[in-house]
Amino acid sequence: MKESMYNIYFLDERSKKCIVFNTMYRSAVQIDNEVFNLIKNEEISKIENESLEELKNGRIVIDDNLDETKMLKIKFNRGKFNRKVAGFTIIPTHACNLACKYCYQGHGNVLSDTMKEETIQKTLKFIKKKALGFKKLSLTFYGGEPLLFPDIVFKILEKMSEFVNKNNMEFQFKMATNGTLITEKIAENLKKYNCSVQLTLAGSRDIHDKKRTDKKGNGTYDRVINTMSLFKEDKIKFHVRVDVDEDNYGTVDLLLDDLKERGFGGISIVFSSIERETCYREMEYGAHKVGLASLAHLFKVAHEKGFKTNPMDIHNVVQGCGALQDNFFTIDPKGDVYKCYAAPYYVEHRLGTIDEEGEMILINYDAYCKWTLRDPLCIEGCRTCKFSPICGGGCAMVAYKKNGDINSPGCEEKNLGEIVRAYIMQNCPELFEECAYESIRL
Repeated sequence: MKESMYNIYFLDERSKKCIVFNTMYRSAVQIDNEVFNLIKNEEISKIENESLEELKNGRIVIDDNLDETKMLKIKFNRGKFNRKVAGFTIIPTHACNLACKYCYQGHGNVLSDTMKEETIQKTLKFIKKKALGFKKLSLTFYGGEPLLFPDIVFKILEKMSEFVNKNNMEFQFKMATNGTLITEKIAENLKKYNCSVQLTLAGSRDIHDKKRTDKKGNGTYDRVINTMSLFKEDKIKFHVRVDVDEDNYGTVDLLLDDLKERGFGGISIVFSSIERETCYREMEYGAHKVGLASLAHLFKVAHEKGFKTNPMDIHNVVQGCGALQDNFFTIDPKGDVYKCYAAPYYVEHRLGTIDEEGEMILINYDAYCKWTLRDPLCIEGCRTCKFSPICGGGCAMVAYKKNGDINSPGCEEKNLGEIVRAYIMQNCPELFEECAYESIRL
């Protein structure tokens, strides 16, 4: 037997105990320092049978002849080339009704196209041809602000709902919206299609209203809260993404308390760092990035206040990327096809365009192959990284913006230990009843 190359160790010096977490299998096992030392000294044969069986079950120790990098490659490829889910991100418009200070899309002015009727029809044909034969169809609407043109959204949903019913498929519908344009009628239609919605806040009310304004400079906090109330009343699934930088980090506590007082305790919340490594253009104000350890603390705080959180769900850092799957496409307002929803500003990443018959033409095979075959095990700096199984090489578009190549690391911080610790604390709280595990060993 040998030690897995994907183990992370959390040591508690006072209690002489340790948690070992395997990033490939998401398994956590508590051991004492004696067992820890035996593992690190390559004396696994001396571990007593009961502890050894637990370590084997968690894949903390593995067979000598097992090549884990090959197993990880198989795991990645299963995700890339599965035939269960066909996923499409649809951008009905790049226009937006807000003028957020940290917007990297230029407030909907850099890219501002909106789908015309002929593009809608092309898109419907394209999706039907690509999705036929899959068990599940997943549609995500993104922008800009997709609900500037709700008729486009619901026309596509109506047609695709008919398609999945006819072909006995599951249907998943998600939307990212700023939440300021929701009416009772729109809410009724979202509920009809069992929608799951992402809304965004940027700190306490005062801070949010400075960062996320409409085109006239008015704050939007109350409008988002009203939408949350409407969703709660209509039982529409939603989660809140909180955008964080050093400027608003200290107000997140106030935000969480306000949400709880308003009756939103228990909703799902994720935290995302505002950063200058953006996809379309530079922001107009200097965001100072919050580190992963600080983000992990926010997940911990939110969890302790009763909110649902997942520390692994951090944009551009953890949990891999759906755009790298072979059966995932993004369609922009002009009917051009990309892998990533943040790529339309870069024409070199365009896979092709959709013709009147719903076929993709003018295919850029180089771009298609680069995206579909992106593999952290072929990226210098990721190949031997213990966090590759959960990070997947980081965000491809961030890698491109930083290095000019999506086949390069899309991360700055190589140690995701604090994120993993927060994840274990939420999923195995009993392990932390008497120990803090303050030291991290890779």
